[in-house]
Amino acid sequence: MAELSYAELKNLNTLDKTFRLDLLSVIIWPLKYPIPMWSGFMQMVQTGDYPGKSSVSFLPMIDLNASDMTCIYSTLNFVANQAKRYDITAILTFDQPLYWKALSIVENENPGSTLKSMVLRLGPFHTEMSFLGSIGNLMSNTGLKEMLELIYAPNAVTHILSGKAVARAFRGHMLVDTALYCLLIADIFNIDVSKLLEEPNSTLETTEMKEIDELYSQLSSGELSASEAGESDVLKNLEATVQRKQEILKQSRTAKLWLQYSEMVQVLRQFIKAERTGNWPLHLQSIQEMLPFLAASGHNLYTKTAYVYLMTMQSLDEDHPDVYASFINGNHVIRRSNRYWAGISSDLFIEQVLMRSVKTAGGLTRGRGMTESQRSLWLMSMPACAEINQAMQDLSGVGYFSSEQHKDETHARQKEGH
Repeated sequence: MAELSYAELKNLNTLDKTFRLDLLSVIIWPLKYPIPMWSGFMQMVQTGDYPGKSSVSFLPMIDLNASDMTCIYSTLNFVANQAKRYDITAILTFDQPLYWKALSIVENENPGSTLKSMVLRLGPFHTEMSFLGSIGNLMSNTGLKEMLELIYAPNAVTHILSGKAVARAFRGHMLVDTALYCLLIADIFNIDVSKLLEEPNSTLETTEMKEIDELYSQLSSGELSASEAGESDVLKNLEATVQRKQEILKQSRTAKLWLQYSEMVQVLRQFIKAERTGNWPLHLQSIQEMLPFLAASGHNLYTKTAYVYLMTMQSLDEDHPDVYASFINGNHVIRRSNRYWAGISSDLFIEQVLMRSVKTAGGLTRGRGMTESQRSLWLMSMPACAEINQAMQDLSGVGYFSSEQHKDETHARQKEGH
């Protein structure tokens, strides 16, 4: 076995021109009613160039145990040979246990092996799950569990804090973080919190609050772009004011704990933004900022694996310039919708498309069986079924489309949050 050597990571300082909009979304949310939360707000204001909607095709399943080294080695060889045949670089995404085994196989291959030309990626969705578990671990016995139980059932909160219920966990952490900023802003601008909650729009009395409200209105109406709003003096002054107040509050150990929690939630926001917009440098920076929290919470396997993943990715521009150029153009994520704020990681895409298709009506687990012949028949028939479905929509003039509106923009969700 070849011994893996660790190299020092580069200091990643990616310029995110819209990072101040994250602050705006949590500051303005308690002051106006009703408005969408961060995810809906970002989909509403974020625009840019992107590769377009992705196409999907299923390949035959391998009838072996996924964690078996023979299965992984056979898969790597098959993909590498196919990539060589078409003169492209193969890119494979694995979750942590399989990534480590695949990396061990590639590292122990001869220098001339076709496996050496492959690019292995650590599944971003599973990395996010581990980081959510880190937040739950570090914030145990702090009252976070009791706060989340005001919104979710106790059993759901257990899965939220472990990182298994990803969508609920993200929304729950966003609500708690927004509540913390509500208290912070109330303290900075001497606003009565009870009045803030009962009559949100009546609290815009100070000059600063009125400027923030006007900026939000211009951004929502399209008068200002996201990058222009992010560079506005209003947000720069607000950011400086909040940072000064946070430095004062850090003298208290309790306040310092909850400010660290807000920092973790901001890293989570940044990671989601990198995936949704296809920002490759921001994706790497977000994972690098997760490392201290993963280590502190005892997630040692993901700490080690994420570090090695960053090591290999920081030299991607030299080792695989074609893949690096593709990732920089936003092709490291997949889009199921034809819009800018719609990128999802490849391992999440598998969960949402392949695994959902397997487990829903008409899938393999609904009475068809999981034999090799049934799997092959189902997989091979999926593209034909999709074409028939599209032809029937064209013939009847009745089509299925997903709404352009984010679920956080719906009135019910906005009202529910308050």
